Amino acid sequence: MTFFNAMQRLSRSSTSPLLIGGLELSHPERVEPFFQQTTDAVFFFNHLGEIIYFNEYLPLMLGYSEETLYEHFAVFNPPEQLEAVTAFFNRALAGETVHYTAQGLHVDQHRLTLKITNMPIEQDGQIVGVYGVARDITREKQLEDDVAQIRSQLELTEQIPELVVFTYDPSTRTIEYSPSLINYLGLDPTNPKHLSNEQVHQRIHPRDFDPLKFQMIRLLDGEIETFEQEVSVLNANQEYQLLRLKALRRDGLNGPISVILYDLSEVDDVRRQLKMEREQTKEIYEALEAAISQIDLSNGRLLFHSKGFFQIFEELPKDLILSQDWLFERLDPRDRPAMKRFIKRLTSGKSGTIQYRLLFPDGRRKWIEDQQIPVFQLDGTIAYTNSIMHDITLQKEYEERLQQLAMHDSITGLPNRLSLTDTIRDWMQQGTTFSILSISFNRITDINNAFGHATGDQWIQATSSLLYSSKPKEIFFGHLGGDEYAMLIPSSYKEDVTSCADMLLGLSAEPILIEPYALFARVSIGVSRFPDDSDDPIELMKHSYTALRRSRRENHSALHHYASNLDIDYYRRYRLEQDLHYAIEREELFLEYQPKVDSWTGKIIGLEALIRWQHPEWGRIPPNDFIPLAEESALHVAIGDWVVDTACKTMKQWARAGAPAIPISVNVSPKRFLIPGFEHQIEQILTKYNLSPHLLELEITEAALIMDDPNISRTLEYVSQIGVRIALDDFGKGYSSMVYLQRYPINVVKIDRQFATHITDDAKAQAIVKSILYMAMEFNLSVIAEGIETLRQLETFRALNCPNIQGYLFSKPVSASVMESYLLREVLYPIEACSLAEDSVPSFSVQGKIKMLKHQNQALDLGFSDIKAHRTSTRFLYFTTDIPLPLQSATFEVRLFEGIQLVSCTLTVTAIEHGQYVGEYTTTQEAELVLRFFQSLRYKE
Repeated sequence: MTFFNAMQRLSRSSTSPLLIGGLELSHPERVEPFFQQTTDAVFFFNHLGEIIYFNEYLPLMLGYSEETLYEHFAVFNPPEQLEAVTAFFNRALAGETVHYTAQGLHVDQHRLTLKITNMPIEQDGQIVGVYGVARDITREKQLEDDVAQIRSQLELTEQIPELVVFTYDPSTRTIEYSPSLINYLGLDPTNPKHLSNEQVHQRIHPRDFDPLKFQMIRLLDGEIETFEQEVSVLNANQEYQLLRLKALRRDGLNGPISVILYDLSEVDDVRRQLKMEREQTKEIYEALEAAISQIDLSNGRLLFHSKGFFQIFEELPKDLILSQDWLFERLDPRDRPAMKRFIKRLTSGKSGTIQYRLLFPDGRRKWIEDQQIPVFQLDGTIAYTNSIMHDITLQKEYEERLQQLAMHDSITGLPNRLSLTDTIRDWMQQGTTFSILSISFNRITDINNAFGHATGDQWIQATSSLLYSSKPKEIFFGHLGGDEYAMLIPSSYKEDVTSCADMLLGLSAEPILIEPYALFARVSIGVSRFPDDSDDPIELMKHSYTALRRSRRENHSALHHYASNLDIDYYRRYRLEQDLHYAIEREELFLEYQPKVDSWTGKIIGLEALIRWQHPEWGRIPPNDFIPLAEESALHVAIGDWVVDTACKTMKQWARAGAPAIPISVNVSPKRFLIPGFEHQIEQILTKYNLSPHLLELEITEAALIMDDPNISRTLEYVSQIGVRIALDDFGKGYSSMVYLQRYPINVVKIDRQFATHITDDAKAQAIVKSILYMAMEFNLSVIAEGIETLRQLETFRALNCPNIQGYLFSKPVSASVMESYLLREVLYPIEACSLAEDSVPSFSVQGKIKMLKHQNQALDLGFSDIKAHRTSTRFLYFTTDIPLPLQSATFEVRLFEGIQLVSCTLTVTAIEHGQYVGEYTTTQEAELVLRFFQSLRYKE
């Protein structure tokens, strides 16, 4: 859904703006880039909690496609936190701005840690929705946990210091006292008493003395270089204390022996604590439903497994070898390819999570979520993987239930419109050709009004059951709403679509029993086809429903096939798109030129070349109609180059006629810059007509610059260096114009025409224009104000010292020959346009409808469009319509009505006079009928 459509859905008023905090959304086109350019995920909820708009970062964060994100927020939250998240959402709906951290479900079901802000969206003091911003802080959270773990390890290390360190010299058989030894023995640090070896020996517990002496002799004799032993030593409190002794020799046989004593009393406590924790961990492992295991990936052996492993698989593999064969025999075949990819990923050293289904002999199925984390050896190879498996069967059943509710109608249990659309999309992707039948029984409104909605629900259930029992199994059947349904019929169906439709139409002949009533239906059917009518699921459904509406116009059960281009305007667009390919070679395109003049003298200082299309049938085609068609294909390249060439060629012709050389500007499509070689094309054209580059000016819009493509910047720099001027059109209308002036070689700014509209009475508009003029002067830029149509506007711009203007006040766009006379004159004078005289506006009109029956001898089946008929004669009908019509080449049906009176006729549109179409009657009899119809009406002359 577009940003504008989302605003429309939330808005309850057409005049009051929506507010988010201090941000006013009165101009969606200005505000939308704010949400799109932020690096956080931005989304809007309606009051039900359904996402109706999001920026590009939400699908990137969650991994879902854009089509699947228009859901309730519950879909993207783990079930255990849904209650808390709903509470935050309700607080935002109550008017509070809330900030919280929660987990989000990625499309592959791994969890993200998100920092979320919810704010109310208000209008006229009422809350109409909720605005949300989410930032993924998963990585930051993990880093924070890692730092905490490292810090606790450091603290643990500091809590186990060395207790005693001293040195024994074998040559002198003396002990070198250290502060730690003095402290441990309880000696005076300022005057320690000498201890003989015998006294030291006496401090060692008798049971430990001999083993210690044996190891010390071996160390002194050089048999060993170090040893460790547990000994009990008498401390300063005259208590034996269990210590860990480590002795090592330095500097060969004659070197001193270093002795380190550690207090093992705490180690004993740690050992006891460790034993207790292991027993507790074992109890936890046994109690957990999760399966915790260690697996050697090289051979599949289970190095460790908790009781939960058996609870999940309900058996253990032989010899505890978890081979692929053993696992794949129990795996749902649909999950085997994903499991193979997951194992390949694990063996490459990457952790991950997978969900799969286990099948059991009795037909049961379990959903398992398995998280595997590789553990590496020092050489970088994988030692084993830690696995945590959860039985998520209940969660999946809950998700499937939610999916069932989201994709099926609550009254009939049938797939709903969303499910139909998804199925259509799947069939399209599979390349299946099929037809859509939209079916209506046309009674639900009458039944609800006459008998109540309870009976109406029974009617819907009865009609859905009737269709379901009548359809073949290969046909997909869904509920559109009310007593309207849709069937998807593949081309492989043994019967054709018409035969199936005829069978359905026959249902109207039999009564449908709704106790105590026997009700008859009038079945209407509309048909669309894939791929003939559309390759878009939504549009294909729409076409089928359009054909259904046409069937309803009949007073009996009826079937209508969708005819492509069901209205004149769509048909016109189709024809124009086809004819545009030949418009240049048929010389239907031409240029008109509008002068730019000095604000005070009226001297012509430049021209703007404007492309026009004179279609032989449809008349003058506005650029807004055919330029978008050109940009949808590669035609914009040829047309854009033709405009530059024609403008330069015309300048050369004017010069031969003696007209002064005046710079001419041409509008360039943003897409033209994306195709390499445009700058060289310009050089070739200037060389071809021997024109100075400063006489050519390229007009671009922010749409070109906002792409921020290197080709655009490179092309602009190149053409600027050779002397071609660059003008920024519609300046002040966008968001970042100031930045563009700094980054790109802009020579001219054209003040957007919206400022001219309000300049005389709007002080803010005057202030903005004044700022633009001051900035242009500082940047040494030329300025042109567009859209000047009145003398008051001209006087205001003169008062603001705007040097140049362009607008109807001096001249509308004119042909090359008229512009040549202007150039020879050199000066133009302001002429304010007069409003239309009242008598030029039709004073009488009759409502009517028109549809095209035939065009260029090809029969059509199009829909009706509105017209107003103003007068008639014995040959012609004069009417107006907002829909452009072709001249001379088409036959139309016209229906005019006033009250209960109705008259119809066929005619050919032959001309346009004074803004009215002139339709020539096909027969004189129809002309007389319309003439009598007009004479019977009361109308003003």
